[in-house]
Amino acid sequence: AVVSTQSTGNEIAPGFYNFGRISPDADVDNIPDLIQANEDMIEYIISNQEIGPESRILDLGCGKGMYTVGIAKRTGCQFVGTDINSTYIDECKELAENHGVSDQGEFLTSSILDLDPTIKEKKYTHVLVLGVMLYAHGTLDKFLAQLVSCCDKDTKIFIWDFIRKVEWERCQEANRHLKMPHSLLTKEEVLDGFEKAGLDLTNYEDATKYIIPSYRVMTRECIKRDPDMEVLTSPLLAAAFIEGLLGYVYYCLKVKS
Repeated sequence: AVVSTQSTGNEIAPGFYNFGRISPDADVDNIPDLIQANEDMIEYIISNQEIGPESRILDLGCGKGMYTVGIAKRTGCQFVGTDINSTYIDECKELAENHGVSDQGEFLTSSILDLDPTIKEKKYTHVLVLGVMLYAHGTLDKFLAQLVSCCDKDTKIFIWDFIRKVEWERCQEANRHLKMPHSLLTKEEVLDGFEKAGLDLTNYEDATKYIIPSYRVMTRECIKRDPDMEVLTSPLLAAAFIEGLLGYVYYCLKVKS
């Protein structure tokens, strides 16, 4: 059988392409895939961000919409999801239809670096940036300006992101998987960007310990399918988290009043 990143992702974390949240004490040998890990992360976001039926969420870089739709279905909130990939947006719309939440919101094709004006015109109680800000580390000021343009003083912002804990040169194996044209930023560089963009940090968590079990599951499944990592390179990224080269963090923010 032909090994592909997409088919493997569909087997291990169908539709999510994310690693969710698993207790550091979990026995990963008894975790077959990352479906429950992602379901648990949806519940974590809803609880942590206090999303309810009156909420209006904007999910920037929503991918295939699993988190957007999952949150909307559980809470009854209104939503807008954006992604630069129009094929993903088509899949988002189909997913929303299948889960009965189409009338609660919409999905739009738009770059996180140049948001459609109609997206900025709406008011949101929450803006979510789930694993996509790293792609804007090379132009963080531009991305944060777009983000801020969607917020008012009461909007809660939740971001999960990667940070670099060592010199970028030591992360080149991991970058064989990430394929970044730019260096990932350090926590200090990101926090400086927030300050310059007029954002207040209300909470911060280094959540690397919750992602490592997920990467161990992914590594096990990738090595089964592609022992030489010719196509499935996630284990290279996993090693960077396990060795402390990269971190996986949550930021909670608000616009400075």
